[in-house]
Amino acid sequence: MSAKRYTSKHLENHMSTTQPGAPQEQRSRLLRSALGMSAITILSRVLGLVREALRAAFLGTGAASDAFGIAFQLPNLLRRFMGEGAMSAGFVPVFARVQQDQDSNAVRRLVYRSANVLLVIAGLTVLLGIFGAPWIIDFYVWLGSIGSTADPVDPQTHSLTVSLTRWMFPYLFFVSMAALAQGILNTYRIFWVSAFSAVLLNIAIIVGALALARGADPSTAAYVFAGAVVVGGVFQLFFQLPWIHRLGFRWRPSLRFRDPHLGEMGRLLLPATFSAGIYQINVLVSQAIAYTLPQGSVSSLQYSSRLLELTLGVFAVSVSTVILPRLSKEAGRGDKGAMRETLAYALRLIAFICLPATVGLLLLRSPIVSVLFERGAFDQESLSMTTTALLYHAPGLLFIALGRVLVPAFYALKDTRRPMIAAGASMIVNIVLCYALRNELRHGGIALANSVSAVVTAFILVFWLRSQLDGLGGSQWLKSATRSLFASALLVGVLWAIDNWLLDYESLHGFRGAPGLVLVVLACVVIYSGAVHLLGGSEPREFVNILRRRRARS
Repeated sequence: MSAKRYTSKHLENHMSTTQPGAPQEQRSRLLRSALGMSAITILSRVLGLVREALRAAFLGTGAASDAFGIAFQLPNLLRRFMGEGAMSAGFVPVFARVQQDQDSNAVRRLVYRSANVLLVIAGLTVLLGIFGAPWIIDFYVWLGSIGSTADPVDPQTHSLTVSLTRWMFPYLFFVSMAALAQGILNTYRIFWVSAFSAVLLNIAIIVGALALARGADPSTAAYVFAGAVVVGGVFQLFFQLPWIHRLGFRWRPSLRFRDPHLGEMGRLLLPATFSAGIYQINVLVSQAIAYTLPQGSVSSLQYSSRLLELTLGVFAVSVSTVILPRLSKEAGRGDKGAMRETLAYALRLIAFICLPATVGLLLLRSPIVSVLFERGAFDQESLSMTTTALLYHAPGLLFIALGRVLVPAFYALKDTRRPMIAAGASMIVNIVLCYALRNELRHGGIALANSVSAVVTAFILVFWLRSQLDGLGGSQWLKSATRSLFASALLVGVLWAIDNWLLDYESLHGFRGAPGLVLVVLACVVIYSGAVHLLGGSEPREFVNILRRRRARS
């Protein structure tokens, strides 16, 4: 985006943007936007891996790493509930309609009042989290210990977890306000700014760890990571403010919260809040059980999840972020055909990316985890625990991605009840399996429960969305998914041949194995893309054409 200042006239111009053109052009814009966000998100996820690699090197899968993981998880869960979840379910659909139908004064008034409401709620939540940290962690231990014969959590680990929780709760305030800024910018189709703000969090943690955690004992290093998280949250908020100002918005403190649009947001948020609460219960139970399992369970599950988030963040999250404003406007026009086209195209892209990624994570899990994490405090035991978690996490990748694309479609239709019911079913499946599998599979059982619950959610959402939209372009994206599935099956044979005839995967361990692993991954990308192309798939060609157009414009 250029550095020009946005005046009231610019704001009006944004609001009077013409309707999208032909479906082909809409799809092209969608892919360009998703690729643009993906480029930034790739940087963010790569830095996120560097961040986790530093955590692994300084903390490993020891008690300090588990304590940091639980303490960071708590405000992070509430962030998804108060930040991104609230913006997707309540703010963006209403704001998109107001931005399209009303004048700039109404738009500004809605932004000011939304900001003030969120400021009060986030501030009070942070205070409760800081003062209530001991009881929160005690509840965590009780929840994870239900029906367990395992030893209670070590008192020193418990005390460290409480202290780190207090340190990191202020992060929730800054990141919640940053999520509001993201919702505003995304509605005006300014996607890269909020995407880049996530990069700043990772930079803050990386710089803090390299500058202050070297040579420190694990407990001290954990405090360094905690402080860097809060600094990163500050960066995420303040980086977006100049673009908010250029759109003509300035914060005006006020306690006048009566507004019909805020009331509509609240009505949309009530079921979505329940849905988000169900999701938080899912994560809370999983982490609580892991906290009471042998040392390293929390950390290994989080390292494994980071690898899934790399794939999800690079494309699935980018697609879901880009399509929400478009779906909201298509739903506002009552154009179900356009919504079907948008969703079918997004689902094709998701299958094209996630199916081979699942194969790669399953078959290359040991060298991937070793190359990324095995150094410093991250030893062979840490490697074994993390690869076990990834073995059970990876099969859920496609279904998690589908859920992240399908839920915004319900929000665009102002239907938050059905996602809530789907989340409830998922919660029941996840909790039952977590408790049932922890004794036999330990932390692997928790990962498997997470994957199975994602499958349940995706199938329920697809079933209901088909009835909502009178179809979902199933034949189109099912053919695409079938091609991707056949090409992914080919990858299994290719990887088996490489392991047995060309390169023993056991040699791809540690930092020295990185070049060989990169070559294997690149070979898989070429073979998979070529196979999809030969099977008649247009996805590889569409990616190449978009990249050529972007290069020609630069």
